Amino acid sequence: MSKFIGRRLSVGIGKEVARGTGVAASYWLNATSFSFYDKVTKINTEGRTGGIWGGDNSYVAQKWADGDIEAELTDKSFGLILLAALGTVSSAVFSGAYKHTFSLQNDNQHDSLSIHTTNPIDDLIFELSMIDSLNIEITPDAIVTYTVAFRAKNSAGSSTTAAYVAENKFLGRHTSVKIADATGDLTAASTLSCIKRLSLTINKNIEGTYCLGTVQQTDIINKMFSITGEIELDYESNTIKEYMLDGDTKALRIDLVNSGVTIGTTNPSFRIDLSKVEFEGWEPDFAIDDIVTQTITFNALYDNTNENLINDCYLINEVDAY
Repeated sequence: MSKFIGRRLSVGIGKEVARGTGVAASYWLNATSFSFYDKVTKINTEGRTGGIWGGDNSYVAQKWADGDIEAELTDKSFGLILLAALGTVSSAVFSGAYKHTFSLQNDNQHDSLSIHTTNPIDDLIFELSMIDSLNIEITPDAIVTYTVAFRAKNSAGSSTTAAYVAENKFLGRHTSVKIADATGDLTAASTLSCIKRLSLTINKNIEGTYCLGTVQQTDIINKMFSITGEIELDYESNTIKEYMLDGDTKALRIDLVNSGVTIGTTNPSFRIDLSKVEFEGWEPDFAIDDIVTQTITFNALYDNTNENLINDCYLINEVDAY
């Protein structure tokens, strides 16, 4: 069989109607890194056999798949990732395009995906694929990317053909960040200047459930949900440092707007508004020959006024529904 390079691997995702029952891929990702594959728990015998050696047999006790997929953040396929991360979506016509508003589903069995892979050796499907974490990374000199950690049933054979669709991407220059006292003040708030790096991470702390009588997981559940992040920017004032020292909480908005593309009468966009964040760490970098920067780490809290963790999260594109 011929050798092949990693670029010949295609990765697709589809939303499962019934959790754990495979579906065809709706979107094929612009994946830049892939380390998601089958794994097993092996049990070795321990009984004595008359010598100083170890056991005489090894058995497969459990099977699953897990790992990371890194991809460029695009305006259509990312909607399925957001749905699997948060659990609920509502879609409506918006300025000649579609606006999909995502909200956090307050249960422990969020929507699952089927992950498809195809390469010159085989075609595989991973059912009951659940997001463990989602990290978005934004820098000035690169396409915005995300890394999503999945856990799923182990692979099964499949037959599929990758079919990529045209999607709009986002760059660092399409990003703006605002901080305000409350969510109602975010629109009028000033944009933070000269951000060097932005990272946002959703953690779902998933856990596979195993029962007697099967080698497969019977379910994969999401547990405590959290959102954290980091912002690196030039050190031009002590404002953010004082947020940490004083124990202040603020509302925070992250906007991605690809103003270079028009869909209907609007632009491909992604927004997330966090109702209440606390700033848990601040670190300056006094590198001797570089502009001094500061990095602030934040943690999203539940806001009793808005009764939510995420006040607004939407994606605008040309997809009618997810």
